[in-house]
Amino acid sequence: MRSRRTAKRGPAGSSVGPPVGPPAGPSAEPSAAPRQRGPLLAPLLVVAIAFMFQTGSALATKVIGAVGIVDALWLRTALAAFILIAVRPRSLRLPPRRQRATVALLALSLLGMNLSFYGAISVAPLGIVVAIEFGGPLVVAVVGSRRLTDFVWVGLAAAGIAALVGPRGSIGPGGLVLSLSAGLFWGLYLVFGRRAVSTLEPLHVTTLMVTGSAVLLTPVALLFAPRLAQHPSAVALGAVVAALSSAAPYFVELVALRLVRAATYSVLLSLEPAIAALTGFLLLGQTLNGLELAAIGAVMIAAGGASWSAARRHAPAPLPPDGGAPV
Repeated sequence: MRSRRTAKRGPAGSSVGPPVGPPAGPSAEPSAAPRQRGPLLAPLLVVAIAFMFQTGSALATKVIGAVGIVDALWLRTALAAFILIAVRPRSLRLPPRRQRATVALLALSLLGMNLSFYGAISVAPLGIVVAIEFGGPLVVAVVGSRRLTDFVWVGLAAAGIAALVGPRGSIGPGGLVLSLSAGLFWGLYLVFGRRAVSTLEPLHVTTLMVTGSAVLLTPVALLFAPRLAQHPSAVALGAVVAALSSAAPYFVELVALRLVRAATYSVLLSLEPAIAALTGFLLLGQTLNGLELAAIGAVMIAAGGASWSAARRHAPAPLPPDGGAPV
């Protein structure tokens, strides 16, 4: 997802949710006005969702170390699909013919995004990967725009990313390519996701894209199935990752969206790179230098600024009200 992740994220002049479980699914902005209560609870819930996604990503690196990228992603995606189907079995029904190509492209985008993201976090710090990945949705957000402020936000994000990949950065060429690839697929995911949820129910779209992604991965995962059998602890941890990246944040997100406006939600989600950096430090011992932290801050400001600008002109926010992290 990030789950950038399905849901959940992500920016993109648009977006669908974070990537593998319900939150990873695209979702439309709620039509009802948020309830005027819990002024402090709402921001805390949004931050809690980001922590859930990034904790799932951090734990996923441990699963990757045990069984590899493909099996780790298949395990997470398959378990998330199981959860979604169990919640609403009828969501697995085929969409109308005119929507099938869009849903198929969405599933492929989700798969490409998550494979790239898992590959990136296996060789680079989590906070840096998430920050660079945000570039994809931001570019999608300003495509076709003529507003100077939009290009200022993109320029700021580009400067931050350039600093992250400089001589003093902690990410190598491989990690950079995979992070940029995750951002590219995230942008495509947002485009196809918005198109899909314009005529289909969000949970229906989420179930189909996550299940489709799991099915596409299954033939490759079967080649390494014996490795999963040899690591029962990794399978158990994979179940925790699926829960943290789908079931739990999906419920919390539904509560948060009733307490905070979608635009505010999007701005708060711009904190995700910082939360990813903190999670990487606490769970994985990943340390970043001052320049890298400042660069991540620049990307966060750019994401938050783009969301704020979009809200002012009533355009889709680059960070959607449904997560924004890869699934």
